[in-house]
Amino acid sequence: MLNKFFTKPIEMQVGEQQLKFCSIADFEFCMSGRTSVPSKKITDMVKFSTDQLKKEAKTIKEIEKRFVGILSRSIEDSNSIDRAMRELDPVIFSQDHSWRDIISGLNQGDDELNPFRRIALVKYMQYLSARQEINKYMYSEKKRSSNDSTDLGEGSAFKDTVILENTIFEPVVNPNTGPNEKFERLPKGESITITMKPGEEIDILLSRYECKIYSKDNKIFFEDNEKRSYELDNGRSVIGRDSVSTIMMEPGLRDISRMHIVIEKFDESTIQVTDLSCHGTYIQSKYLVSHTG
Repeated sequence: MLNKFFTKPIEMQVGEQQLKFCSIADFEFCMSGRTSVPSKKITDMVKFSTDQLKKEAKTIKEIEKRFVGILSRSIEDSNSIDRAMRELDPVIFSQDHSWRDIISGLNQGDDELNPFRRIALVKYMQYLSARQEINKYMYSEKKRSSNDSTDLGEGSAFKDTVILENTIFEPVVNPNTGPNEKFERLPKGESITITMKPGEEIDILLSRYECKIYSKDNKIFFEDNEKRSYELDNGRSVIGRDSVSTIMMEPGLRDISRMHIVIEKFDESTIQVTDLSCHGTYIQSKYLVSHTG
């Protein structure tokens, strides 16, 4: 549980700082403040060419793919994350927000730090997602500027305020449910617990594809974008394009990741949903209230 307190503070060396955390919640709060992209990084990215931005996007995607595999295995075996994190080259972590020092500090500890390792990896993936969104925006703007008949100097169309505003997620509206049912993106890598009422239906978007999770006759089902229903067994179900997925989506749906979401079913009413995708999973805002509040 994220509110677990320890008999003595957990200490971790980050660079020249000695950090102490009395609970996992303290650590999560600290890491949440490190998911944004520093202004200096944005300024540097503005100067990138389109080729450099493409290379950056490819690198981030490859790193995210490795991290998704680690997180997926850690859901099934919480202790697997220790060895997996130690096998990673620290250089792949950015020095922004002292991330590289944080990961190195975690690798100094024993199995007691496994919950911290998972949180750190989740938060770092959220940092990468924010960086990728800025990267995509800059690439599209530079491509558009290069095709514009007006002769604007490279970078002149980029204002920090515009770039930052563009990275803030605006809830989307499901056209089938109306303006009162706004959707928000699940925080990447974080498990969201949902308690379903009998007969309840939850609309969920895998990228832009409309799916559903619903309760019927004391059972819980997942309905894909083609209206095909699958009963969820107790335990872990992986939904995505990969052939080893518990529920395999159509291979041609390129916006859906090979391992898009994990749904953990505990009983006839309680599930946990974890997004591991590149293009996001969206759910009605009300299901995120207790998580973010």
